[in-house]
Amino acid sequence: MRTSFLLFFFWLAGRAYGQVCQPDPATPDIAALEGRSAKARIDGASLRVMASDNFDVTYDRCEWEVDPAVSYIKGMVTTHFVMNADGADITLDLTSALTVSSVRQRGNDVAFVHAGDALTITLQNPLSQGARDSVTISYEGTPSAANSAFIVSTHGSPVTPVLWTLSEPYGSRDWWPCKNGLDDKADSIDIYITHPAIYKAASNGLLKSETAVAGSKTRTHWQHRYPIASYLVAMAVTNYNVLDNNVMIGGTNVPFKTYYYPESQLTFQNGAQNALNAMVQFSSLFGDYPFKNEKYGHVQFGWGGGMEHQTCSFMVNMNETLVAHELAHQWFGDKVTCGAWQDIWLNEGFATHLASIYMETKYPANTKTTRTNEINTITSQPGGSVWVDNVSDVNRIFSNRLSYLKGSHLLYMLRWILGDATFFTAVNNYLSDPALAYGYATTADLKSHLEAASGKDLTYFFDQWFTGQGYPSYQVEWYPVGNSVQVRLNQTQSHASVGFFRLPVPLLFRNTNTNQQKLVVFDHTSDGQLFADNLGFEATEVLLDPDVWLITRNNTLTKTSGPLPVVFSRFSIECRGNSPRLCWQTTEEVNADYFEIEQSTDARQWKTVGRVQAVGNSRVTNDYFFDTEGALSQGYFRIRETDMDGKMQGTRIIAAKCGAGNESWKVYPNPVRDVFTLSNSLGKPVAGELLLFDVRGNRVLLESSSPAGDRRNFNVQHLRPGLYSLPSGAGREGFRILKE
Repeated sequence: MRTSFLLFFFWLAGRAYGQVCQPDPATPDIAALEGRSAKARIDGASLRVMASDNFDVTYDRCEWEVDPAVSYIKGMVTTHFVMNADGADITLDLTSALTVSSVRQRGNDVAFVHAGDALTITLQNPLSQGARDSVTISYEGTPSAANSAFIVSTHGSPVTPVLWTLSEPYGSRDWWPCKNGLDDKADSIDIYITHPAIYKAASNGLLKSETAVAGSKTRTHWQHRYPIASYLVAMAVTNYNVLDNNVMIGGTNVPFKTYYYPESQLTFQNGAQNALNAMVQFSSLFGDYPFKNEKYGHVQFGWGGGMEHQTCSFMVNMNETLVAHELAHQWFGDKVTCGAWQDIWLNEGFATHLASIYMETKYPANTKTTRTNEINTITSQPGGSVWVDNVSDVNRIFSNRLSYLKGSHLLYMLRWILGDATFFTAVNNYLSDPALAYGYATTADLKSHLEAASGKDLTYFFDQWFTGQGYPSYQVEWYPVGNSVQVRLNQTQSHASVGFFRLPVPLLFRNTNTNQQKLVVFDHTSDGQLFADNLGFEATEVLLDPDVWLITRNNTLTKTSGPLPVVFSRFSIECRGNSPRLCWQTTEEVNADYFEIEQSTDARQWKTVGRVQAVGNSRVTNDYFFDTEGALSQGYFRIRETDMDGKMQGTRIIAAKCGAGNESWKVYPNPVRDVFTLSNSLGKPVAGELLLFDVRGNRVLLESSSPAGDRRNFNVQHLRPGLYSLPSGAGREGFRILKE
């Protein structure tokens, strides 16, 4: 049947923010379902890949005859290939449970050996590197049950047979000859399924024909013209009903086909709307749906959870989070596939994160609770890395806690550190990289794109959060001094593999009587750091990580009974020609010895460029300055104060932009309730439109009603409270803006 849906752009509609999340299994439940499925599929199976690496598959023509009432397959697969090296034979993966009757090359039978789940084919003549050829393999039998990759079951009442395949990660060879690893994708594939005529067959790509053949059977032809990994090839056969729909993506009308059991009609019809909305949202964030020239669809099957077969996700039901998760895999897992099971988080962590973006956009009131619950699961054990250290342990590969949730929250932290504009730019570059798109990738590939987009070395981050284990617990001591606050920040680590977690730590200071608040981010680079900030009001309470960006647990916040050694009330930079003058002010000093001026070109590696003696003990205002003669005019600076007893504290980091390139951009007030001003002190005109990103990566366009000039006002009354990113551009630095 054909049903039309009205596509609601719910993440832009104000009414969506008032929705209450309907009962829906949480992400951990979906991840656990997929994990249990994987465990059942490959327990006890050999994890070896026997296919040789002396050839690349360019095309597969798969002809299969099946009956969903019988666990049996009769197949003929023609594999076209190009030689990577000179060779006289090639080897494919194929379970020994199936019987190969012949292998033909150029119409002639050739010798083969089929043993140990490997099919080694002796070519008619040795082939040179770069030579192209093909072989046709005829086989049949009952597929191996080792990986539960080929399932015959039933559904409905009266009981109806159903057949489906599900090959991730090692099960493809159990029902068809292929390269079963993560190092080769067929450039394209044609699939012909012959089955009883009373049923329909679903598979990858476009439906080309359904042709009646002798014996009351139908021959269904699916054609797919994108590269595809062997474990993403699939078919399912039963008495499906078909829901046809479409969605406009990047100017292309993408067919949307849903194959469902007759008894599940209402569930699958209603659930299709969520997939349509999610596809538009994901396409806006990560580029057009990767297979838009063919289709996307759902195929109902009887396994718990779902499976992201290319262009057709197999679904046990239309659970909203599951729908978003499996659709997200079309970008992360199908278009770009993890190049090793150690990097499974590139598939599952990203899919979990995209599903979270979808759910947070539609049900924003649940965001903090959901993130907190997920972090509680991640930190329920002291160790465990996102990197899979044992791919023979299936529970470890598909770990809900580590591959799904910690992988997703690793991405939250990268967004927090880099800002959404940089993060989404980097991820889009990763997806569109010609060396990776429609191929395989590793964590190192993602890291290189994040570093290229941000200009930052993220080795420390991946050492701590990808290969390292555990999480930090923070001990925050704070002391209000009038409108300023002093903070000492310590941390302990839950696992010995990481000695210190370097992160920008957000603290939200509030006055509960006046409802004033300010979010201050401290760059925590060493234990026991002391910080100070002028809040503009007296704080009565403080919250750590109020928007739940960081993986952390068991934190303590203590208001101290006395002041910390030095109270910084001001730290700023004045440009004197091309040279920065650093100016700072203290309102109280206790046993202070000296101040060191530190400079950096990247806000990561620091060097000392000067030293100023402190007053020592004082309860009055003291002003200091330091001229950075010979220093870089556009570097980063901070001040470190050392006490008589050797204890140290530091100021926040500020950037100097002196000299010809100085633009002197300012955003104020920040935090902002109603209107903020963007200005340029050198007279450079301010654009009349600004593009902001909220914490979920959604774009927000602001238009100024002020006349053109070097100072313009932007109204943000209509925005929801939270943190927004204003990307750098046109000579302007980037800003983070807190909407109160």
